[in-house]
Amino acid sequence: MKILIVEDDHLISQSVKDILGLLEHEVVGIADNANDAIDLCNNHSPDLALLDIQIAGDIDGVELAELIRDQFDIPFIFTTAYADNATISRAREMGPFGYLVKPYGVKEVNAAIQIAKASFDRLKKAEKANANMSKIIDNSLFLKVDSKLVKVKIEEILYIEAKGDYALFKTKTKGYIVHTTIKKVQDRLESFNFQKVHRSFVVNISKIVDIEESNLLIDDKVIPISRANKDILISRLNLL
Repeated sequence: MKILIVEDDHLISQSVKDILGLLEHEVVGIADNANDAIDLCNNHSPDLALLDIQIAGDIDGVELAELIRDQFDIPFIFTTAYADNATISRAREMGPFGYLVKPYGVKEVNAAIQIAKASFDRLKKAEKANANMSKIIDNSLFLKVDSKLVKVKIEEILYIEAKGDYALFKTKTKGYIVHTTIKKVQDRLESFNFQKVHRSFVVNISKIVDIEESNLLIDDKVIPISRANKDILISRLNLL
């Protein structure tokens, strides 16, 4: 596999590179910050990324994982020396395909990569099988809920919230749970005035009541806005 290493400790990054060489993987590059990592993804199209959570710059490994997932759709494995509950909980929300706690060796890296690849392949297969989860007809969305298709007017959807491998489509009166991903939702609904504002939320821009700092309000729901998505959201608003 072509693998990207994101690690701000030079000795560790070289050690990981050596391990990957022993496992006959190709290291497409080593970055110690998010900007360089994104450049390497653009230039070398890696198959997988090993992401240290604590990296240089304003964007940490968890936020970088969100960008890599959305822009390049490749699996990633978090690597960290910090295994406290708060760190694990925050990393888990990103849906990583593996988690390596330093120090680790050849066996641990090999196992993590094999599991990550298998999990990613299963996800892609499931997405392909579920490609027709919805159909758009006369500005309505047919959502595949359990064993039936439910017709929902797109304009009535307030927001969509990620729930693990599922997504909650919320209207004023109802909520529909659908097996899909936030990325797929954004791709399908972006042209209908919807915007991703957080790793777990896509919102109907026309339903926003107000925006304050790092949150927005839709109906009575307070929704977080991530730094990575705020500028895009603001650019789509009609400001005065």
